[in-house]
Amino acid sequence: MYTCVPRQIREDMQWMADAGTDVVSVAILEQDLVAAVENIDIICEAADKAGMKVYGVPSRWGGIVAGAPKVPSLFSIRNVQTWMKKKDGSYVDSGVTGRISSVHYPELFEYVCQSLEKSLKLWPLKGIIWDEPKTLMKDYSDLAIKNLGQDAPLEDHIRANVDFYSRVNGFIKKVSPDANTCMFLYASMRDEVIRQLSKTGNLDSFGCDGRPWRADDGGKDESTGKTLLGNGERFLKAAHDENKKSLWLLENHNMLDQDAALMDKRMPEVLQAPCDHLIYYYYPRNLETPDLIMNTVLKHIRNYKK
Repeated sequence: MYTCVPRQIREDMQWMADAGTDVVSVAILEQDLVAAVENIDIICEAADKAGMKVYGVPSRWGGIVAGAPKVPSLFSIRNVQTWMKKKDGSYVDSGVTGRISSVHYPELFEYVCQSLEKSLKLWPLKGIIWDEPKTLMKDYSDLAIKNLGQDAPLEDHIRANVDFYSRVNGFIKKVSPDANTCMFLYASMRDEVIRQLSKTGNLDSFGCDGRPWRADDGGKDESTGKTLLGNGERFLKAAHDENKKSLWLLENHNMLDQDAALMDKRMPEVLQAPCDHLIYYYYPRNLETPDLIMNTVLKHIRNYKK
C-alpha cells in the first residue's frame, strides 16, 4: 500500500485537477508521521503543481476517527488506561480496528494535538478533516464516569465530544490560523446528534458521508440509512444554521458494478443540493470494475458548481 511512484501520482493528480478538483485529502496514519513522510511529500508536491491544495485526514488516531486503512491505533495499544468501556465494564471494540480511546483522557488530547502540530509542520496542509468520529456513544471509562457521572444521558456524552473537538480545532487554529477544519458524520445519524455536533467550535465545515442515492432506491448501502439523498440534507441545513460551510462525501467505494447505473441516475440530484464542498473517493477500495465507477463519478463531478 505504500508503493509511491511519482510519475503515477502526477498522472493521478492531473486526472483530479482536470475533473475540477481543488483539494486533495490525504489519509495520515499515526505511523505515517515517522514511516511515510517522503510519500506524503511527493503527493503534496504533485498536488501543488496541479493547482490543488492538500488537506490531512487523521486516520484511526486513538481509534476515535475513521480513515484509511483500517488499522489499530498505536496510541491506544500503548495506553490501555484510556480505553472506552461499556456499562458492564468490558471494553468498547470497533470490530474492525480494535480498542477506542476515550475523549475524556488528557493523554489522548495531548497526543492528538502533538500529532496535528507535527503534521502541519511537516506538510503544507491547508485543512484537517475529522472523518466519522467513533466515540459518539455512552462511555463508562473511569474518567468519563468521574466527569459526567455513572448514568449520564447520551446527550452529555455527545457534548463531551463537541468539547473535545472544539478544543482540538482551537489548537489547529493556533498552529495554523488559516487551516480549514472539517468534520463529517454518518448520514444516518439522529437529528439531535447532528444538531449538537454542528455546534462544534472552531469548525469551518460540517456534513456527512453516504451513498449518492436514496435509501429506498435498492442500492447496496454501507449501513442502513447512510445515503446523501433523503438523509444528508439535514446536515446541509445544520451547517448553514451554524454559519458553517456544508460538505458531503459521496461514498463510491465498496460499490457493486450494478449500482453504477443508480449512481449515474441520482448524481444530478446530488449536484443540485446546496452543498458547499463535495468530496469523492479516487479509485478507492473494493470495486469490481474501478474504471466503471470512476468514469461515472467523473462524468458528473465535472459539472459541480457550474
